[in-house]
Amino acid sequence: MKLRYASLLVALLAASAACKKTEEKAPPKVTEVGSAKGSAGSGSAGSAAAAADPWSKPEPAKDPLKHPLFWSIEKDGKTSYLLGTMHTGVDPQSRLPDIVWKKLDESKIFAMETDLGGAAKLDVLLKNGQSLKDLLGDEYWKKLEDAIGVQEANRLIGFKPMIPATLISMRGLQQTPPMDGVLHGRALNQNKKIVFLEPIERQAAVLEKWMDIKALKEMLDDLPGGEARAKAMFEAYVSGDENAILKISDEERTDFVKHGRTEKEYEEQMQDMLYSRNASWIPTIEKINAEGPAFVAVGALHLVGQKSVLDLLQQKGYKVTRITP
Repeated sequence: MKLRYASLLVALLAASAACKKTEEKAPPKVTEVGSAKGSAGSGSAGSAAAAADPWSKPEPAKDPLKHPLFWSIEKDGKTSYLLGTMHTGVDPQSRLPDIVWKKLDESKIFAMETDLGGAAKLDVLLKNGQSLKDLLGDEYWKKLEDAIGVQEANRLIGFKPMIPATLISMRGLQQTPPMDGVLHGRALNQNKKIVFLEPIERQAAVLEKWMDIKALKEMLDDLPGGEARAKAMFEAYVSGDENAILKISDEERTDFVKHGRTEKEYEEQMQDMLYSRNASWIPTIEKINAEGPAFVAVGALHLVGQKSVLDLLQQKGYKVTRITP
């Protein structure tokens, strides 16, 4: 899995869904965020409501992470909390420990990367009569059909390469409610102030630049490797191993160069995907910490290693502490 892309995927999936020309009528769903509150203790009323709904699913068994990627930041007597998320593959309601929900509930402000509700306005369709099949050519179109299915490939024939690349990057991961969305929903239910760290258009522009037709072909040429990296990332995340996450990211540098790209291009991509975005978030995080307490949820890779959000905050005098349940 292209880890640098992971924090941008949910918005693109929402955008592709919004652009469907036709869609089968789906049964009504119970809102995920209502039961999210039950993570810290659910009541009989919620259980009765779920039982009365024929479309509801049983809640997954609780298996809270022993070492969540969760930190406090302190400065000038103010404390806020930052959670590194995995946007899909990890069920938030069963895996996030009580301490995470408790600190979210106690916060005045909730911040996340972007407003996923704006996904429908993203420009994800090809222009001037282009088709994804034409851009890929017959050989790679067949690879795409084999990877995601003929029906899904045909649905995406008019989409920019970043959309199928997004789907491929999540191969090997369990499909779960997006962690960021569940946290956001709980914060909304509690009438917290909601802050978005960047416009959704910025995320889409970064993905369109780097998840191009060349990147899509590279992913199709190495499906087993991509799936193995996705699973390795999952294992690193659920174990809370910062070093393992960084190691997987470093391995992607080797993979990047193996496909004929340069070290300079890799550094440019890291700057676009992570470093410049991390730096741009710092003023907002400082502001909401001063107003806080605040709870910030961003992709895990934004919080580990050099030039990460936590590294930049430490340089500005914040005390950063990893929290273990």
